[in-house]
Amino acid sequence: MRTLFAVGAFAVVCAAAGSAAAQQPINQPRFEVGRMTAAQQSARFENEEQRRNRLGSPEELEGEYGAERMDLARRVADLVEQGQCREARELASAAGERAMVIRIRQTCRQR
Repeated sequence: MRTLFAVGAFAVVCAAAGSAAAQQPINQPRFEVGRMTAAQQSARFENEEQRRNRLGSPEELEGEYGAERMDLARRVADLVEQGQCREARELASAAGERAMVIRIRQTCRQR
């Protein structure tokens, strides 16, 4: 009888604690996974616009890096778009463009 009373008392205490916990509001914000807030969206588009402005026009890039390197970059980009990553890396490597080879490797891994 004594253990039955102890078990019953324990159950009453747990039930009371559970109902008290259920009545307390949760102060954590609830966000849907994959959704961005308006501020995050705005920052994302502003950053993208700034990045594009820093790149410059194709003519400015050609003036800065040279027509041959820009032609190589276009050919490499076409190969990567077609999924021919090995050929793109070989082409950039043959031209001595180590940074381009690394970027091709990073881009092709993401696919």
